[in-house]
Amino acid sequence: MSDEGKRAVTIAIALVAALATIVVLSLFIGSAGFEPASEKFALILWQLRLPRVLLAFAVGGMLAVSGAYMQCLFRNALAEPYITGVSAGSGLGAVIALSALPFSWFLANLTLPLAAFAGGLAITLLLLVLLREPGTAPLKLLLLGIALGTLASAVMAFVLLRFPDRTLKSALFWLFGSLTGASWPQVVIALVVLVAGLAWGILRHRMLDALLLGTEDAHNLGVNVTAASRALLIAATLLASVSVAFAGIVTFVGLVVPHVIRLLLGASHLRLIVLSALAGMALMGIVDLLARTVVAPGEIPLSIITSLIGAPFFILLLLRTRGQTIG
Repeated sequence: MSDEGKRAVTIAIALVAALATIVVLSLFIGSAGFEPASEKFALILWQLRLPRVLLAFAVGGMLAVSGAYMQCLFRNALAEPYITGVSAGSGLGAVIALSALPFSWFLANLTLPLAAFAGGLAITLLLLVLLREPGTAPLKLLLLGIALGTLASAVMAFVLLRFPDRTLKSALFWLFGSLTGASWPQVVIALVVLVAGLAWGILRHRMLDALLLGTEDAHNLGVNVTAASRALLIAATLLASVSVAFAGIVTFVGLVVPHVIRLLLGASHLRLIVLSALAGMALMGIVDLLARTVVAPGEIPLSIITSLIGAPFFILLLLRTRGQTIG
């Protein structure tokens, strides 16, 4: 095994150990304490804390893998769901559903995810319509995504102004990222989507590696660049939209995680997407634990914490890359 392979195995083992530690800490730590003799113990453990930490893992993994796919598609280390407009489109879809339909447990768990996915898919379809061959102009596609995301955010702000105060507060808190109300059905759906998105990338990792070489080289290697780019964009959108549906808009995870893994292990997608998923899961588990304990019994929106981490990283990355592509 090469040195890089040994390093990848070591990192994977460390991340799995970190995930196990985060689960234990998340089950023991909380404003309600940890009292096995309490009548509420089973409820707190099985219906509140465990599904929440598992959903945090799934959301972090989906965002990280989605970011890795988008960075491959755009061949740009600055690409991620939030920057490319997919997260804003998903948020807009959810906000429209919240404003048009009565807010209830049923809608929060069923209609909201579908609406968020529809919003994210709408941004993706607009990108495909505006640029028929997305693999041939990654910078143009990135800029179009930023523009559409800005437009979606503006429409979302207008819709929010029409909300009743109570609904507005709930919607704003969710849009900044929250795992409050995590349920087992959400966990199952999110994990299925994560596994499916991860498996797709593993099976097509050679195609992803070829896309990093550029349109002409990828075509010479037998890759249908247009079809591959569309499939990659749809896979990234699905992962990002489901994460927004269940956790709101969480910034910078899709940017920071795959970029750090790439710096450590190179651009090979077989290692990149697997370790990005594990690292994203660990990061979001830690972020959620901080979010619900730092100001307990209150809660900090997830994006406040991820932005404190990701914004400085983004600035440093922007100054360092100076518009260069990855690969």
